[in-house]
Amino acid sequence: MNKLIITLLYLITIFNIPASFGGDKDGRYAIRGAGLLSCKVFLEERSKKSPAYMMIGGWLDGYITAYNKLQQDTFDVSPYASTELLGVVIGQHCEDNPSDLLGPILDSILARLNKDRLDTASPFVTVKVGDYETSLYARTIQEIQTRLSQKGLFKGISNGKWNDETTAAVARYQKAIGYNASGYPDQKTLWYLFRSKE
Repeated sequence: MNKLIITLLYLITIFNIPASFGGDKDGRYAIRGAGLLSCKVFLEERSKKSPAYMMIGGWLDGYITAYNKLQQDTFDVSPYASTELLGVVIGQHCEDNPSDLLGPILDSILARLNKDRLDTASPFVTVKVGDYETSLYARTIQEIQTRLSQKGLFKGISNGKWNDETTAAVARYQKAIGYNASGYPDQKTLWYLFRSKE
């Protein structure tokens, strides 16, 4: 058990996780459940699409919900990234770091996502492009429009309403980065749009 605690403290140090809320006076806290699983186990269960992998997805959602509730000025820390996409991001980290634990990895991801969080509630808007449909927060759409405008790809008003010009601007962006220029705001496109400045 002491080896596990030392490993956790080491991981928290190397991930430079800010102690912005909760924990003891040094920002340390006990990790429970799927957060104690290693990357190796995560990758094995994901490859099998096992019930354990589905439970890990539930743990991710619960963790993010708790983060949203406990972090000041946070409605949603992950307004554009689905649980499935976060699983892919975790998987990419795990490929190179099989002994890392899921809890500290997710903390590190959320710390990076925090700057793009929604600080207040925002209504969902249905986005339909061709045969594909999704729901995005109006504020997320407004941010998409603003970022595309800054790149010279969107000429409309950044108002959080999905329209033909927004679809065309997303398609131009997708073409510019070598993706299929469908105009649909899929997870891969949004991740790249929001994270490409890092």
